[in-house]
Amino acid sequence: MKTKVSSKGQVVIPKAYRQKLGWENGTHLEVREDAGQLVLSRPQPKAKTVSIDALAGRLHRPNTKPISLQEMEDALTKEIKKHHK
Repeated sequence: MKTKVSSKGQVVIPKAYRQKLGWENGTHLEVREDAGQLVLSRPQPKAKTVSIDALAGRLHRPNTKPISLQEMEDALTKEIKKHHK
């Protein structure tokens, strides 16, 4: 499919692509240049960051002994070291 740039710099995205991608009127898009081509994409939602202190206790399973933040950090450090050797 082809389209053209208007005098105002606007481009019509063909309906078939808009429907396939679920891009409705008002959809926000990111535009970036990549090797001389423009790439349109939906912005990815920003990941919410949460401190480990805020997560403490959320993963407790019934009938198991809760572990401390230090034990969690030690286990994470051990796994990271194991996977990055």
